[in-house]
Amino acid sequence: MESKEEMLKKLGLKTMFNISDQEMSELVEEYDIFMNHVAVLEKIDTTGVEPLAYPYEIETSFLREDNPVDVISLEDALANAKNVQENQIKVPKVVG
Repeated sequence: MESKEEMLKKLGLKTMFNISDQEMSELVEEYDIFMNHVAVLEKIDTTGVEPLAYPYEIETSFLREDNPVDVISLEDALANAKNVQENQIKVPKVVG
């Protein structure tokens, strides 16, 4: 089993952070504090508690209805696109 330092170094490399030895001691301390908080949260009995999708129980009433207005045709939507393929705008790949 790997040590906390090795695990945090690997995680740092995966997230493109180079963690120095000087920073490692502080990071391990913060990691321990965080894991203690997680342990306390795991002890909370949540049986029968419904998960929330939104943190507030009040319904939002200030949003407008989403009704389409000024709908343009497919041809008009694709008219100025540089690269169209099968009635869709083809864009360059942006993620690896």
